[in-house]
Amino acid sequence: MPAALASAGLTACGWLHEGPSASDIDGAVRRALDATNKGGLNALAGNPLPTSDTVASVKSDGDCAKASNASGSLVFTCNVSIVLRPDQSNDQGATLHAELQFGGDINGRWQTSDINRALVVGTAKSIIDQASHALSGQAA
Repeated sequence: MPAALASAGLTACGWLHEGPSASDIDGAVRRALDATNKGGLNALAGNPLPTSDTVASVKSDGDCAKASNASGSLVFTCNVSIVLRPDQSNDQGATLHAELQFGGDINGRWQTSDINRALVVGTAKSIIDQASHALSGQAA
């Protein structure tokens, strides 16, 4: 019984947390955005993706799910919100949503990739959801 209580206490405090922490997610997303913005195609397009400098915060939207990738490595799939800093064209600061996979690199640091694809998919889903809500409101 005492071991079960100790385990429950450690889990509640987050010490047995397997996946990336909030700061791990924030750091991995910022590094991925900066790496993507250094790519040739993105540079030709005028850097349409945000960079770590234009991001106000990155937060996980709920718990991450444990999964395996094609190489059999342990990864975690997390839904994240990327809040952009307000600027002249966007006074409020937009929030981008993406589903990203996080895995550890050889140094034990969390990383993510394909962030440009995830942001495009997240934006498309958001537009479809907004259109669906608008159409359902008209039908009533």
